[in-house]
Amino acid sequence: MAARRHILFDIWVADRASLNDADAWKSCLEEGARAAGATILHTRFHEFKPEGLTGFLMLAESHISVHTWPAEGYAAIDIFTCGAMSIDRIVDPIRRCFPAERESLTDHERG
Repeated sequence: MAARRHILFDIWVADRASLNDADAWKSCLEEGARAAGATILHTRFHEFKPEGLTGFLMLAESHISVHTWPAEGYAAIDIFTCGAMSIDRIVDPIRRCFPAERESLTDHERG
């Protein structure tokens, strides 16, 4: 049976404006997905006005999503994987692109 993991990764950053950068999020999440060996099927981002965004990578192996609240300096990243994927390879680019003052990572095995 394939491993099914659901990662809830929350970050709080000092550079709140960076949380509005859809191009940076897209690049970071795609880098992490590729590094973990995932197959990206579709990518979609929506920028809210005056701030915040939601982004989603549909993977053959499941999905990665992000929701940001720049006023709070907060982003919620959801990573659901099926199969043997390295979560560190997905999370490390996010840590580099959006250095956190504080973070919380919860790993759930599903099924």
